[in-house]
Amino acid sequence: MSRDSLRQLLTPGVVNAWWLLTLALGLLLLSTRIGPDLLAYQITEAREFGCDGTDLGPVRLPRYDWGTSCKRLLASHQVDGEQSFDQSLLVSGMGRDARIWINGNLLREFDPRPSFDNTSQPLLLVLQPGILHAGDNELIFQVRSGGSRFDRNYLGTVLLGPNELLMPAYQRIQSVSVNGAQLAVVVGLAILMTLLPIALMRPREAGYRWFALSVLFSLIYIWNMGWPLRPLPTVLWHLTAHAALAGALWAMLRYSMSMANTTPRFRAWVDRLTMTALVSLCFASLLSGELLANIGDVIYRVGMITLLLMLTVFWWQRRNSGFPLARWLAAAAVLNIVLGVADSLRVWQTLNGFIAPYLVHWGILYLLVLLLIGQIRSILQALRTAEHAQQELAKALDQRSLELQQEFARRQQAEQARTLAEERQRIMRDMHDGVGGQLVALIGQAEHGTLDTAHLKLHLRRSLDDLRLMIDSLDDACADLGVALGMLRQRLQSSLKDLPIQVRWQTAQLPDLAPRAPDEVLQVLRIVQESITNTLKHARCRELTISAGWSEGWLEICVQDDGIGLPAGETHGRGLPSMRLRAAGIGAGIEISSQAPGTRVRLRLPQALAGNAASQVVSGRDARSLLR
Repeated sequence: MSRDSLRQLLTPGVVNAWWLLTLALGLLLLSTRIGPDLLAYQITEAREFGCDGTDLGPVRLPRYDWGTSCKRLLASHQVDGEQSFDQSLLVSGMGRDARIWINGNLLREFDPRPSFDNTSQPLLLVLQPGILHAGDNELIFQVRSGGSRFDRNYLGTVLLGPNELLMPAYQRIQSVSVNGAQLAVVVGLAILMTLLPIALMRPREAGYRWFALSVLFSLIYIWNMGWPLRPLPTVLWHLTAHAALAGALWAMLRYSMSMANTTPRFRAWVDRLTMTALVSLCFASLLSGELLANIGDVIYRVGMITLLLMLTVFWWQRRNSGFPLARWLAAAAVLNIVLGVADSLRVWQTLNGFIAPYLVHWGILYLLVLLLIGQIRSILQALRTAEHAQQELAKALDQRSLELQQEFARRQQAEQARTLAEERQRIMRDMHDGVGGQLVALIGQAEHGTLDTAHLKLHLRRSLDDLRLMIDSLDDACADLGVALGMLRQRLQSSLKDLPIQVRWQTAQLPDLAPRAPDEVLQVLRIVQESITNTLKHARCRELTISAGWSEGWLEICVQDDGIGLPAGETHGRGLPSMRLRAAGIGAGIEISSQAPGTRVRLRLPQALAGNAASQVVSGRDARSLLR
């Protein structure tokens, strides 16, 4: 390591807290050891008897191989008269279905059920005054194993000494090992309950499932240290717990690999190493030979350390990849290696009579909390990314909406200009064909001297009426044909009132109609006006009825008289072809027929009601501006 790298590592601050905090936690945990001064109170010599009284000879404590029968251990302990008070008995590794006597007094009786196993928890019995006496004191430990080789029982280290020394040691072991494991289980359950709904709601993201699986396996292993209730016989449960530890490390590696691209070769190595550790664990737990069992145990522990080394290397290689917890996770993996080695050494020490708390569950809890923080950070980052994307999308939608509005306005203006141009052309054509044609005819007659005053008056009136029709068709209100017919009635009223004909207008019952284009309104008014003109000129009628009605999307306008009717076979003349042409131009149908009596002109065209029209019409104000 270079001097600059060392200086950077030692620089204080949040950036380097990953190794400072991890180192402090490791030193704190490793310092929780039991002082060697307690070894003076250890009971190591005993004599073994069968529960039927058979003397089986002397043995040494601790005793971890009881076979499959009931055994009793008889031990003696010398106590001075002054030491017979304030004494305690500290026992580790006492399983189930066991009893403890001192000088014939039953001190403790353990639960005999197979689901109970107190092996991982120490036991402290504060001796009441009078239990011990000066001189030799007799201790009897009765332990009953099950009939199966998987249902074994144990008796670990036995200490009998002053309460003021054994109580602090017991409390230290209880708080660090047992209570720490219980805390880890509670935190792990909270993490698991948080992850499971997310994993179920996001089945395509494998990372959540791997994380939840690692937490579940970790809980199984840590449960072995925190609670005496077990669902399996002792040996099988210890096998399951240590297999769960291998599964937890495997799932942590697979979760880590799901967060970053890794090679298939690396994944294959992780899977093979985990399988090797599990197989060796089975050899260590199930084989009867001590040598093979020890070899299997060593291979298993080396495999666990190797998996942790792979986890360390994986995260350390990604320390500069933009994931700020990479250094923390690498340090946590190193901490688990140290604690795992320390626990392995303490297992060996326990076999030789030492007593010390186990620590690796703290490292697992530390690693799980860091992984949870990383997962929460990833979720928050994804939410921020989604929020940013949503904001960008909203901006893009607003921009696109503005562009569409501008485009719509441009197209609307272009459409309005095109419509105005078409209306200008139509008005010019109508004026040329209507008023213009009549004025040209009058000019020709005047030039030839054949124009009389009555004829001039008639043609000028027709030109004026036609011009009025054109102006009315351009009015905003006349876009409604009902209003347009009312305007036509008002225009014709003065010229019809002096005629000996009764004129009836039946248009008051029309509903509000959807607006129509000025050209369509003009054509309808011209057809109605032409029908009225033909009736007045040729029908010789007494009554004239103009009616309009709407039904099922159709508007029907009828002009009917009681005159002489049409001559037989007449289909031309009297402006009939021009009326049919006008009707066809606006998509309407026209029917001209003789009645009994009179003639009926029936105009039928599709017509929507007000509020259902989708077409854009030119306002009368804009169209009238074309006449200027």
